[in-house]
Amino acid sequence: MQRTSIDLCQDAVWRFQPDPAWEGEQAGYHTLEYEDVYWRHVQVPIDFDSCHPALETYEGAGWFRRAFTVPADWRERRITLHFEGVNYHAKVWVNGYEVGAHPDGFLPFNFPIDNVSFGNDILNFDGENLIAVRVDNIRRPGEVPGLQRGWRTFGGILREVSLMATDPLYLEHIATKALPVDGGGHLSVRARVHNTRATSAVADIMVFVRDVHQQVVAQANATPRLLAAGSGGLKQSAGLLQSAFTYELSCFVPDAQLWCLKQPYLYTVEVELRVAGEIVDTHILHIGFRSIEVKDGQLWFNGEPIYLTGFNRHEDSVRHNMCADEQTARSDLVAMVDAGANFVRLCHYPHHPAELKACDVLGIMVMAEIPLYWWDGLQEGEEACTQKLEAAKRQLQKLIKRDCNHPSIIFWSVSNETDETRPEVVAGNTELVKLAQQLDPTRLATHVSNHWQIDASRPSSPHFDMDDVISVNAYPSWEERINQRSAGVCRESDPVQSDPTEFWRTGLAKLHARYPDKPILVTEFGYTSFQGVMGGAFGEDTHAEVLEREFAGMDAPYVCGATVWCWADHPWPPATFAFCNHLGISPYGVLTRDRRYRRPYWTMHRLFHEKLGIPGKVPVSKSGPSAAGYAVTMIRTDLNTIPNIPFPEGFKIRSMRSTTPTGLDDAGLWVDIERDSEPYYPIGDSLFHNQFGTDPQATQWRCYIVTDDKERSVGTISAWYNQDFKANGQPPGIWGQIHWVAVRQTYWGRGIGKAMLSYALTRMAQWHDRAFLSTQTYRLPAIKLYLDFGFVPDLTPPGAVEAWYTVYEKLKHPALTRLLAVDRRR
Repeated sequence: MQRTSIDLCQDAVWRFQPDPAWEGEQAGYHTLEYEDVYWRHVQVPIDFDSCHPALETYEGAGWFRRAFTVPADWRERRITLHFEGVNYHAKVWVNGYEVGAHPDGFLPFNFPIDNVSFGNDILNFDGENLIAVRVDNIRRPGEVPGLQRGWRTFGGILREVSLMATDPLYLEHIATKALPVDGGGHLSVRARVHNTRATSAVADIMVFVRDVHQQVVAQANATPRLLAAGSGGLKQSAGLLQSAFTYELSCFVPDAQLWCLKQPYLYTVEVELRVAGEIVDTHILHIGFRSIEVKDGQLWFNGEPIYLTGFNRHEDSVRHNMCADEQTARSDLVAMVDAGANFVRLCHYPHHPAELKACDVLGIMVMAEIPLYWWDGLQEGEEACTQKLEAAKRQLQKLIKRDCNHPSIIFWSVSNETDETRPEVVAGNTELVKLAQQLDPTRLATHVSNHWQIDASRPSSPHFDMDDVISVNAYPSWEERINQRSAGVCRESDPVQSDPTEFWRTGLAKLHARYPDKPILVTEFGYTSFQGVMGGAFGEDTHAEVLEREFAGMDAPYVCGATVWCWADHPWPPATFAFCNHLGISPYGVLTRDRRYRRPYWTMHRLFHEKLGIPGKVPVSKSGPSAAGYAVTMIRTDLNTIPNIPFPEGFKIRSMRSTTPTGLDDAGLWVDIERDSEPYYPIGDSLFHNQFGTDPQATQWRCYIVTDDKERSVGTISAWYNQDFKANGQPPGIWGQIHWVAVRQTYWGRGIGKAMLSYALTRMAQWHDRAFLSTQTYRLPAIKLYLDFGFVPDLTPPGAVEAWYTVYEKLKHPALTRLLAVDRRR
């Protein structure tokens, strides 16, 4: 019987109790006799902050309990309790027995709990069992990350929990290396097998490689080996026979397809463990053939030099905080690719395996990292320093063991911004880099440094002798801003005074002169902004300007990439980052925490596309139009002579109501109208918030509801604004935007849309001198209405002319005839 598992999270209720006084173990929280009827009901995975409203930013202990049953046919099997990740310390009991403890956040662990492995009749196969877990996120010296953390210290059971059953003879771990060679690919497999049966057994390993069509393209088998019983001790003439053994196999895959961003080809590898011809365990994983190396002072990927463009991403979302959120992670990665990214740094700790699988599928290269963060060496004491280095080694080994089969990972990072003025820290980083190279020579090892600048004030820096690639962080524009503020200097009119381009260009050149054979990766550069704010240190325009000026300094041939800090705003410790006025949410993201794009996103979108020579998005693509056609925009360069169209008798228009600070009172009504009017797309419950949540108060005077003679709401339109549309064009200023025109389908054809547009444009003329709107090419009645009101196609985006010709073929409007006749480029 092969391995099976039971998800202990899906649709299951756990009970939770905070324990700030650390009294739970003495009170018997882990025992069967303890009555937890008053504990809170929660669903795992969950963090402390979400368990109770009083626990925001809590750092302490908390308890989780739940009952479970074990299938009767698992009696003779090896059973483990598996945790994908608990932050940061876990102690676990089953039916009152302590089964183990784990000190490392973000990393998986499991404990055997079957009666044979545990040595006691721990499990009840005829009734319920109890799991109790004490979790704490208290910072302790000598740990990793320990006292210093640049992210909010979310504690809890942050990832999945499951029961796993295998044969007592089982596959303990699989490690693969998949490298391109002449004529195909070479795959090597290391399969660790463990026998906990009461008797010895002859075990064999078979490996099958399947292509995307699930056809076997290669296979290998190992020489069968006799494994001792779980207690060991079987003597042979060759010496003591072991109960565990690592099989090594290899095979050649002819004409192997390479894994890369343009074509992230993944092969399926099935590893079968057999005894006497019977399959007793199977492990399935996905691999990709690709190479990463340093050659001639540059970074080479699949035999060619490469420049990495990307972002730093924290594992965080509004919905789940630091708990696993596969949906948000995947949508983030897709948006990064859309922005021209080919690389992501998963900072500053091991991310969920599902995120790595998404990178494998999308073809995004990855830097994976352990949370050795801001390590200051002996300043915590010699004992803590030694303990921290040992913890870092342990976590690095666990990280590489967990993730070594992902083709997306090209770098192992052993630390971030440690205090390299301390010799013990330098020695520790060097030791960790060597360990990573020893454990996995197929990838590159590095440490991320902010002590890399070469000048008289840093006589002992830098220290990259062992690193395969030099990874550096710096924030010259923000540091200058801080220094100006400290000196009492106001720079509102010109917020970026120095030349950050020259900072990077000169500094990286000096670093290259010291290490001419090593490519340099800028792992962090960035700035700050608030959504919708312009000007000043926290303006979107300032943020975008800084990124562009700094990125311009990273163009030397020895610079192998640039990674923006960071992808999205995230919670962090306010006291740690007091220089940002004790903000609870980091303002460095090119997206807000709830994933609204800010101007710096579009700046990097343009810069990355230009750097890699990626053409802009063309609406008319091989994949065809969306359900509503190709996306197009229309503009009106003045708001004079707006047609005056009254509402039909019985209909009237009002502003959206706002009686609360959110300004979203009519949001549900707006969604209902949109659903009733939209023939192409499903309308989600959160759409109104996503579109107007950045400025909810403005909905009172910019968003309108149309009612009939019985006060039924029948339509909606918005006279909104947009700070980014043609922001780099002339004349400067904010464009008005006709946003979300909708009439319930039963009211179509009554002239309501014309009156709505007339009203919205008239109101908009109070605030703007020009306007635009977005639509799709299949919405012909709407396009005719917009043309009648003086809007014309915007032909400047790539592919726009071709898209508008698809409209012209069906709608021979005079305005289209005049405009397209002068530019007939199909």
